[in-house]
Amino acid sequence: MKKNKGVKNEDLTPMSPLNGRPSLPSEIHPQSLASKTAWSAAASVCSLFGRLIAQIVIARMLGPEGFGRIVYMVWLIEIGNVCSNFGLPGTLTRYLAELHGQGKKEQAHVFAQWVYLRYTGLALAGSIAVGVLFFNSSQYAGLESALPLLMLLFLTRGLQTINQADLAGQQRFDLLTRINVVATIALLAGVCIGGYFYGVAGVLFGYVTGAVFPALYSFSMLRGFSFRKKMDGALRRRVMKFAVNTWMAMVVSAFVWSRMEIFFLERYWNPHEVAMFTVGLTFAMMIRQAAQMFSGAFMSHFSELVGMENRKAIQKHYETATRLIAYAVFPLSMGGAAIMPVLLPLMFGAEFAPAVPNAMVLIAGSVLAFSHIGSSLVYAMEKSSFIAIGGFAGAGLSVTGCIVVVPIYGVWGAVWSRTIVQFSMIALGTWYITRCLHFSFPFRKLGWTFLAALLCSLAAWSIVHIWSAPFALGVAIFLGAVVYVVFMRLFKVVSAEEMRHLQNVFAKTPFKLGGLINSCLSWVVARG
Repeated sequence: MKKNKGVKNEDLTPMSPLNGRPSLPSEIHPQSLASKTAWSAAASVCSLFGRLIAQIVIARMLGPEGFGRIVYMVWLIEIGNVCSNFGLPGTLTRYLAELHGQGKKEQAHVFAQWVYLRYTGLALAGSIAVGVLFFNSSQYAGLESALPLLMLLFLTRGLQTINQADLAGQQRFDLLTRINVVATIALLAGVCIGGYFYGVAGVLFGYVTGAVFPALYSFSMLRGFSFRKKMDGALRRRVMKFAVNTWMAMVVSAFVWSRMEIFFLERYWNPHEVAMFTVGLTFAMMIRQAAQMFSGAFMSHFSELVGMENRKAIQKHYETATRLIAYAVFPLSMGGAAIMPVLLPLMFGAEFAPAVPNAMVLIAGSVLAFSHIGSSLVYAMEKSSFIAIGGFAGAGLSVTGCIVVVPIYGVWGAVWSRTIVQFSMIALGTWYITRCLHFSFPFRKLGWTFLAALLCSLAAWSIVHIWSAPFALGVAIFLGAVVYVVFMRLFKVVSAEEMRHLQNVFAKTPFKLGGLINSCLSWVVARG
């Protein structure tokens, strides 16, 4: 097996640009990583809850039929962006972080502008393509006024994406959080007002309103632009290779990880089935995005460590972060599935009650969200070609499953096809990280954590099964949390070092939870 060229097995010291002698890489302080992780989480939580509340408002205002139409149009924008962005947002984040880690700030600025100009051109072309697709779809009839709004939403969301990629590459998650707060407030106000007065078209206008501020802020990337500044040729070749692989990986991964099932449900069934699938998927995606809250800083962080050639730190932070993400994701997934019979109709309305069973399966399947850390590691190691190749296999499985089972079984076919394919892809990715990249994976601790989460879900489900009133939710959540914490202590899963990492993260968040969390963590770790 060939060794990685970018990172060697031992800690190496990069050459000092001043005297050509080796200089020790900067120490990676847990406190610094905790700060980045906490601000990344804060940035994500704004978008997460903003989108959730917006979807609840839309579902209650427009019902399953109108909600299904909105979901289809938003999905069209998402898949259009994946196909047209050429992998540039992920490429921008990855190489900005590496250049900053090497102290090449001027080259990083030139690189960001080089990406921005090309991305903007692709976004304009993608906006036109999405408009043509919508014009020729069955959804266009009766929604002619939505066409320009759909094209404008594609463009503004695209610029919002590149702005987020730029700030993530600079690891300015504090600034990203502030921008997301403004965008979320604008989104909710726009959706409520637009949907109330103008229905589906008004909701699209609300989405545009939420993306305008980040889109406008992205223009700041062009500050100090000059055609005289050229990007380094060697860097350009690396960037182009990485972008192509990343783009192919994103396109094929869209068949596995995005909401590709919506296309088949809309084609073979109707918007009502799209809505029934989407409400369950909304909760599952929330948990995935909760994992992204804490993993969003890691691709840039790992890339910075790659630039320093510090493999020891990469191994340590990968394994620790995977365990910490699982500690949060496993109980959210299993416990969330248990309380769906009460929570889903309470939030979206009784019209969506038939979606409860498939929602439970989708949410339980979101335990796989711990894999975000592994994906960040693979991208940071410039191995996006593996994700592209593996993605082709996953895309083939996903499309085959949807073609075979969705026309017959509808939502249930989409749910089980999605779950089986995603589990297969995570298994493949874990094999690659352990066997080819030679990083260890915490199988034992994740197994005990899953068992504790399973017991947590059984306790919560027993409450909502016996007592289906809305008030039972609070009791079920409290009991599930107590069971989870008790068994995490009994199984001796959390180490003292991991407890300190968690305390650092919570201490750095803008939302101070104080001594309660520290006391709980200390009790879990105690071996008394």
